[in-house]
Amino acid sequence: MAAIGVSCSADTDGVAQPATGELSASKPSAAPERRVSDPLDVAPYLSRPCDLVSPEMLEKLGTSPSEATPRLPEDDKITAQTGPGCSWTGENEGSVGIGIDSGNKERGVGGLRGLEIARDQGRYKLWEETSIAGYPAVYMGISDSRHRGDCDLVVGIADDMTFGVAAVSFRENPQKACQVAAEVAADVIETLKGGS
Repeated sequence: MAAIGVSCSADTDGVAQPATGELSASKPSAAPERRVSDPLDVAPYLSRPCDLVSPEMLEKLGTSPSEATPRLPEDDKITAQTGPGCSWTGENEGSVGIGIDSGNKERGVGGLRGLEIARDQGRYKLWEETSIAGYPAVYMGISDSRHRGDCDLVVGIADDMTFGVAAVSFRENPQKACQVAAEVAADVIETLKGGS
């Protein structure tokens, strides 16, 4: 959401963004590299990232496609470096953002491997591996803000491509943030499996 890792900042609606500084691939990962056996093509959505989340999912979140705030590379400097994204604010609580991490791929640090390099360099306090709809994923952050209702999830959809989901400001029900992030991520995967 400079060569890359992902982190969150207040001015990016909580969507994963690049950390500043260079990444070095010289230190091996503590965990074996996780490969994506059934890659998904995100290219059709680079110019329309808001279409990655289904209207049904948005309705469940208390929002709609018309309330989307897209971020395209031509819109600002950060998005030009990280890749396109979109965010929505829920009717009752919280907001959700997604980001296609195409900037990481362009810099040669795409996929979960690029994030693992940053992790191994000590850039993330939170790193919990999981899977979403059969795709490798990780709950991550430069700090662990889940107790405050903020959750960042990154999903590997190709060996060199990830997308991130940030569910933020779920203050009244903090544990809901990661549940929402996982549900939105699964919805994005279903959209990608359906093609453009």
